[in-house]
Amino acid sequence: MTDQAPTNGTIGHVVREYLPRSATFIYTVLRHQRGFAPVVFAKRAMNLDEFPLDDVRHLTPMEPVLHRARRKGTALASGYTGTYPHRIATHARSEGCVALHAHFGWSGVAAVPAAKRLDIPLVTTFYGRDLSDPERANSRRSPHRRLFAEGTLFMCEGPAMAKHLGETGCPPERIRIQRIGLDVSRWPFDPPVRRRPLIIVQISRFVEKKGLDLSLRAFAAARDELGPSELWMVGDGRLREDLEALAARLGIAEHVHFLGMVSYSEYQEVMRRAHICLQPSRTARDGDTEGGAPTVLLEMQAAGIPVVSTRHADIPFVVADPGELVEEEDVEGISDALIRVAGLSDADWQERARRGRAVVQERHDAATLASKLDEIYAEALRLHG
Repeated sequence: MTDQAPTNGTIGHVVREYLPRSATFIYTVLRHQRGFAPVVFAKRAMNLDEFPLDDVRHLTPMEPVLHRARRKGTALASGYTGTYPHRIATHARSEGCVALHAHFGWSGVAAVPAAKRLDIPLVTTFYGRDLSDPERANSRRSPHRRLFAEGTLFMCEGPAMAKHLGETGCPPERIRIQRIGLDVSRWPFDPPVRRRPLIIVQISRFVEKKGLDLSLRAFAAARDELGPSELWMVGDGRLREDLEALAARLGIAEHVHFLGMVSYSEYQEVMRRAHICLQPSRTARDGDTEGGAPTVLLEMQAAGIPVVSTRHADIPFVVADPGELVEEEDVEGISDALIRVAGLSDADWQERARRGRAVVQERHDAATLASKLDEIYAEALRLHG
């Protein structure tokens, strides 16, 4: 946490889970909050040893069935649709929260009754997965209709996502862009020295929008030009067996390493050995997109590791060389980009690393963005009146 004592009251941060490893950006927000004190209201608690925070309230712990039934009855009698919204309101009142900040649209939906009952502003940040079905979001059955009507302000990380958010029914005049913040001090600038084998890494959940199958096909196409090289795939998910089978069909299984889910320290070790970060994001068949941009692209650039990625969502908004991004689904283009980056001269390699670091320091420094977030909270308080 920051050494600066908060002076403007307490913000209740509403999250479904505190905290999956794929949501480190939320931890960065909480650690750097300045003018307001943060307290977390989580439906489920996890990884508390990796993301320690003084004030995390686990709102739905395991309880005997009779206790749960009583709590639900109390919530319904109090005018709430369920136990979780009721507990958000109860804890927010006891903590003296001056506002709620919901992370992901579904948390915003859960927080609306509490904010209304307590008569405090509600700020909601959308991250992408919560906006993956625009047709449903525009329908009368949209879970966001009440949130858009009663929420105070809405945040997202870039212009592409802001446009998408507006198209789903969110009032454009209440949308604010707040870039994803990174604690740059935790990512030392250490551009990799190219050795053999060349190590290309992709770090993501194993879901369609991450384009892991594209990574395998592009790596297979580039191997002759790359020379001795390996593709490390960090993460897990329902697509893993399919991806392993694809690597075998492409004849590259012995050069592809599926590392599974890793701890923070293991992730840092992967970064120390990586030469290129690959992230060919795409729009999935069900409409799911990155929404914004993968945080790993910021972390890799901060460390001086060049990235190869696609022109998708807000990725052009966060990379140092947007002109070198490849179109979605373009396996040949991804392959060519890998070959081009791997073949840079030492001077160009170092210059590319410096540009990446500069982008993160200038646009994504968590301490600087914390001050902007304080301004957004203050605006929400003024608007709520």
